[in-house]
Amino acid sequence: MNEQTNKQWDGLTITSELRIGVFYAGMRHKRFTLRVGMAGDLVAAQELHPDGPFQLTTLEVYRRQLLSLGDIPAEALTVELLRENLAETDLGIIANADAELEKKLAPPSAATPTGDVSNTPSSDTDTD
Repeated sequence: MNEQTNKQWDGLTITSELRIGVFYAGMRHKRFTLRVGMAGDLVAAQELHPDGPFQLTTLEVYRRQLLSLGDIPAEALTVELLRENLAETDLGIIANADAELEKKLAPPSAATPTGDVSNTPSSDTDTD
């Protein structure tokens, strides 16, 4: 990953580790860095796999978001490699990392309240 790429995704990534890893070049690669999803990721995935199943589109989106996976070179990190070598449990880890990254980047107003939410509707006499 070059310096410009690092700056582009600064603060917009999450790094974690797969349980099983992706087998490539004689070893299992587990540590990954996932960037925030962009609108173009889903569009490109749907363009590449217009008649493919939803799971294939999802795998393509995650492949695009993966900035690194162990020591696998970027050009070798293909949807075919992931399709054949990524365990379902590890796919779940990537999905959880993606969800965690979205929560991390959510504006404070979108955060869930820490206390209980009242079931009582607001009265008509409330003022703003």
